[in-house]
Amino acid sequence: MGFFYLGLAFLGSVVPYSFMGQFLLTHGLDLVELKAQMWAAPISSFTGSAFVIASLVNFCFVWGEGRQQKMKGLWLPLLATVLVGVSCGLPLFLYLRGQARRSERTAAEEAAPPQAARR
Repeated sequence: MGFFYLGLAFLGSVVPYSFMGQFLLTHGLDLVELKAQMWAAPISSFTGSAFVIASLVNFCFVWGEGRQQKMKGLWLPLLATVLVGVSCGLPLFLYLRGQARRSERTAAEEAAPPQAARR
């Protein structure tokens, strides 16, 4: 599943930025225009508010789960959430969590005494 999540993180950054690229080509980095368009119509307000709430939920999940699992590098999925969105930050976190669990399992197996051969 590891590379699946990594692929989703890649896809989750490429697809949203393909739309952002169109905006940047037309308006440049005009934050006032970006905000105006983001909240201009009910459907875009729906999308914008869902994005903000999902990002907050993702922050709480990544921070809480990551600290509980004693994971390192939590800044990376949090930064991905800020710069791209949940579509990149969440799958990146799931990839990193899977890597951490695999490393933990490998370390536990290496530390365990060898089992006696069965007769």
